[in-house]
Amino acid sequence: MALNDDRFQEERPRLGCGRELDDLWASIDDPPTAHEQSCPDCRHARAALHHLASVTEAMRDADPQDPGLQPGDRVRNAIMMVARAEVRRGRRAPLRTTTLGTIDISEQALTALIRFAAGTLPGVHARRCTISTSGEGRRRPIAGEAVDVGDIRITLKVAVASSISIPATMVALRERVGTVVQAQTSITMAQIDIVVEDLYDV
Repeated sequence: MALNDDRFQEERPRLGCGRELDDLWASIDDPPTAHEQSCPDCRHARAALHHLASVTEAMRDADPQDPGLQPGDRVRNAIMMVARAEVRRGRRAPLRTTTLGTIDISEQALTALIRFAAGTLPGVHARRCTISTSGEGRRRPIAGEAVDVGDIRITLKVAVASSISIPATMVALRERVGTVVQAQTSITMAQIDIVVEDLYDV
């Protein structure tokens, strides 16, 4: 039995004249045909579809102005977090270069590692982390050698507990981040900038 047997096709709505409503909608922006001009079913259907289109357009245009339909701060922050993650996933930070090519890591993975390292220190909540690289020191490797591609520098923004000593904690945080990243990726950070942007009560 053929799969396109009419008995297995979903019945589409038709007008009284036998014309399918989908076909009329597909040509709603075109001038009416001779049949549509003389057929009362088609005339009524065209008028109803035009009205539906105008109401839909008006509602769509009004939506951006309706405060009740605007996303809240949590939704906007979640969207921006996903957007930033997608951008970082596409960017790559160089690790090393060899005679066979460059070895790199996604910025998203490196950022996640940095935030994890910061989170292991009591009294510290990691926030945004940005990564920059420079090509200084880049040179052509000789056979069998792996050399650093360039300096990797980070800026990590954090919130800290109000009860801790900020200077001592920042020293410990730099050491923790540098140690964890070096152990996991063999990257020795050229610079680690820590920005305390908020305090929180324990």
